[in-house]
Amino acid sequence: MGNSMNGPGNTVDEIRYRSYMTQLERDQDATIKEKETEHREKLGKLMESRGKQLEDMQKDYEVRISAEAESLDRKLESVRERNREQVQQEQAAGELETSKVREQYVKKIEQEKKTGEDQITRLQSYYKKASEELQNQFEKEKQKTLQKGKIT
Repeated sequence: MGNSMNGPGNTVDEIRYRSYMTQLERDQDATIKEKETEHREKLGKLMESRGKQLEDMQKDYEVRISAEAESLDRKLESVRERNREQVQQEQAAGELETSKVREQYVKKIEQEKKTGEDQITRLQSYYKKASEELQNQFEKEKQKTLQKGKIT
């Protein structure tokens, strides 16, 4: 029986088997190529999708940065405005204080001037009286000297 298997029937079976295997290989190769093509398409779509997502994220990021920059610019301008107002208020307060100090000095100078003029007036009055008294004493001494001279 072993020989009967090696007979002409086996050759047909063998050819069928080889044909089947060849067809199976072709089918598998076709399936593999199909899967590879499908995989490349899916990979391409995925990469395109990821690229689009990345691009969208970058745009969103730029929009957020731009919005944040605008917000920071507004805050900076607000801070600058408050600083300008504060500087103006401090300048006004400084000018007011300077004006008060200037007025105080003017009053003090006027007071010192008046005090000095009063002292000058008193000194002039004193020296005038002293001069008049000396003149009177001189006149009295002169009169006494003249009278002594007539008596003698």
